[in-house]
Amino acid sequence: MNQLEILLSDAVKYLRAALGTENISLSDSMSDAMLGHWLMDGNMRSSFAPDSSAKQWAQVEMKFKQMIQPGDGREGIVAETQSMLDLDWKVRLDEIPKYTCIDLFAGCGGLSLGLEEAGFSPLLFSEINKDAASTYLTNRKAAGYFQYADVNQLTNAHIKRHMEFWRNNGIDDIDLVCGGPPCQGYSGIGHRRTFKLDKQDIPSNHLFKEMVRVIKAVRPRMFLFENVRGLMVSRWTPEGKKGEIFEEVLKTLCAIKGYSVRWELVFAKDYGVPQNRPRLLVVGVRNDVRTLPRGEKDGEGLLSMSAVKDGVLPCRTGNPPDLIDVFGDLVDPNYLGEAATVRYPVGAKSAFQKEMRSNPAGRISRKGDELTEQEYSQHAARIREKFLHMIENNGEIPEHMRTKKFAQRVLPTRWSSGGPNITATSLPEDYVHYCQPRALTVREWARLQTFPDHYVFKGPRTTGGRRRAGDPDKGLWDRDVPKYTQIGNAVPVKLAKQVGEKFIEILGERE
Repeated sequence: MNQLEILLSDAVKYLRAALGTENISLSDSMSDAMLGHWLMDGNMRSSFAPDSSAKQWAQVEMKFKQMIQPGDGREGIVAETQSMLDLDWKVRLDEIPKYTCIDLFAGCGGLSLGLEEAGFSPLLFSEINKDAASTYLTNRKAAGYFQYADVNQLTNAHIKRHMEFWRNNGIDDIDLVCGGPPCQGYSGIGHRRTFKLDKQDIPSNHLFKEMVRVIKAVRPRMFLFENVRGLMVSRWTPEGKKGEIFEEVLKTLCAIKGYSVRWELVFAKDYGVPQNRPRLLVVGVRNDVRTLPRGEKDGEGLLSMSAVKDGVLPCRTGNPPDLIDVFGDLVDPNYLGEAATVRYPVGAKSAFQKEMRSNPAGRISRKGDELTEQEYSQHAARIREKFLHMIENNGEIPEHMRTKKFAQRVLPTRWSSGGPNITATSLPEDYVHYCQPRALTVREWARLQTFPDHYVFKGPRTTGGRRRAGDPDKGLWDRDVPKYTQIGNAVPVKLAKQVGEKFIEILGERE
């Protein structure tokens, strides 16, 4: 650690202790690295819990002033701590990344991970859920990232300061701003409960405007907006026009000056992912990076622009693995009566399994090595009986066990000629394992999204459906985001990697 980092670490510890004596709470997702950033910036108000009173904030300001003034035997570092506000943006990065990105609404990091595997280095991310943010940071060197919870906290003033810092470190341009604003309001799968609110009244449905604001402030060489297929047909109100939300999103993105925009509905199975998983991808390319042909309006008034045809998204590669090749190596014949399988029961057999079991150094886990997140749902005997009947009878649910709930499906050992026909969501109970009467584990769920086995997930394994959905009718927007939901919300890593490789191909054309 350099001297400034040592001073900053000491300042953070001192402030946390000082606040603790006043019973002032910090946001749960506020890491030491982010608190240090706010300290350096001299504007910490948005770091504190929303219910912090004016009196508490006055106490915070007093403690902050005390921290940078002599006293309590701290004179040795006070002068340098005082100058920290002037020095913070002159700190040098250990190494300058070749390709850089900012990931908004990053979730647990599926999009970032794929981009990293392609060659990008995230410099900043935003994620409002504390468990998803913890997952993101746990799998990366937290000291190298600027972290924001609410994207609204990433003000234009803060962006300006970040840009100054990056320019001082030799990064004149940010290569990519990417993100997928929360999609529960658009997704048919994620919106199973019937709420009375119109989509225009759901605050998260308007967060795409914050992403546009950040793009305008950063002026990256490229941007990527991703979302669910349901956005393409969503209405702001029941009386609205089908697809009017996407039309507004697309027009807002196209209105960013100096960029050419293309979009595509892609299917993850076409990029080697063992799911169907349709995703809407909108790509913007700054005009000095590549000149694209002019788009034309279709009959619905939308710009008809194929991102694949015009070469800004990768062509389909296909070859999604069968499920026996996805997680057949995780099948433990002795799983009943066990809470979890903690060691790989067999060695990797398929190429996909070897890829998933490879750590960042390239070592492939062997039989008997540690296995994480292979914890089993403790189904009642009658549920196991139901699942076993389904496995043995081509997915048929016993008549006396049928309900009006969404039908469960037995996963096939091998896909039919059409390839994968499933999409991993936040509900693991949607699917029954192809050869064992149980729901999938977190690790199996993660493999469907092509997360490697070394990827760590934080937070509870699962929670109740109401807690996952919130209660918009009552104005309760906060949702639990347990491990299954984090994974189900993510962009598949293999899809993100191929998109990132295509972007680097484009970005390298003018170098």
